[in-house]
Amino acid sequence: MNTDPEQRVVFARFIDDDILDEMGRLLYSILNIFATNGYQIRLFDNIDFSALDKYGQLVPSMPHLTLIDKVPEDSARMLYLFDREDKSCAHHQWQKKVQVKFDLFAPYWFTDPVFMPYPVHPLLSGADLPQRLETLRGNKKRLRIFFSGDTEGYTKNRIHYPNTKLPRLMAINAILEQRDNKTIRVDNAATLNQLFKDEYTNSCVVVDNSKLRIAPEDWLPDLSKTDFFMCPPGFCMPMCHNVIEAMAVGAIPVINYPEWFNPSLSHMENCIVFDDEKDLINKIDAILAMGEQQISEMRRKAIDYYEKFLNPRKFISDIESRKENNITALMITDKNTRKNAPRLNKNSILITGKPVFANSRWYKLLHSLKH
Repeated sequence: MNTDPEQRVVFARFIDDDILDEMGRLLYSILNIFATNGYQIRLFDNIDFSALDKYGQLVPSMPHLTLIDKVPEDSARMLYLFDREDKSCAHHQWQKKVQVKFDLFAPYWFTDPVFMPYPVHPLLSGADLPQRLETLRGNKKRLRIFFSGDTEGYTKNRIHYPNTKLPRLMAINAILEQRDNKTIRVDNAATLNQLFKDEYTNSCVVVDNSKLRIAPEDWLPDLSKTDFFMCPPGFCMPMCHNVIEAMAVGAIPVINYPEWFNPSLSHMENCIVFDDEKDLINKIDAILAMGEQQISEMRRKAIDYYEKFLNPRKFISDIESRKENNITALMITDKNTRKNAPRLNKNSILITGKPVFANSRWYKLLHSLKH
């Protein structure tokens, strides 16, 4: 695989609309992961960026990206990134062909896909992210447990395998209903700023997002000053940017969908796993009683997990290290979850992390021959 920075080029040509979903953040994220890892991007100019929302509109001004109106002739040293192959690209030679797909609920019996790690929010990304994270991880901790995020409308649950997920609103309400000093509700910037300046607060601090929203530039710095972050499910699917951001800065996630990670997160190692409301309150009590050494060890393991499995470099390394020239890359999306959640089962690639037959003798033989 070519690793010369002057020669690392991706030609991206997307045909279907799925990549344009989620306000354009899918398109931004997949291109940004290449752009921030040393690739020049040649994006085929067939996308109406004026019709995309704010994240998609960031794409044309992305560093190292050029819009082009024809397929490059000198393609043999390029990666071809696509959703559905363009017939005009079929006769070209490519260093590797990477097809983006979204269905993590299928078993992928004979294909061994590469998982694109769920990213930090587009507004928080950038080439300098690793340096910012390294600095933020050294911040002094001020809060034991923290939550800030939208809750209005977060009442639905589409996921019932391997168990039913407690929706975000129910999880946060269960915490707020505790009538003691274990929970602090914050609805103004002055109170929140004071908490981050005061000595350590051994409580669960919940920000009322209907009255107070943390600015994007303050989000990672604030998050880095907490020991644990509440990560109940997102709106359409469990996975959410905030759990990635928490682990990136060393805030240990309190979560009820550890199996959505590849590999799964581990309770009491790099996260705290809860189930229903009663179990969540018991886990909160246990966290508030934890010693500093135990928390420090879990923080280290959360950061290690991020660096090993969620760092965008992992995705690029996985693609570059594959010996096969045709690769499937999987992205987690809201749309796929809405459409296919009932199909989630023990054979889904999201759960297994590998093709269903990956452990069979004949599959291993076939895979060894391919390599």
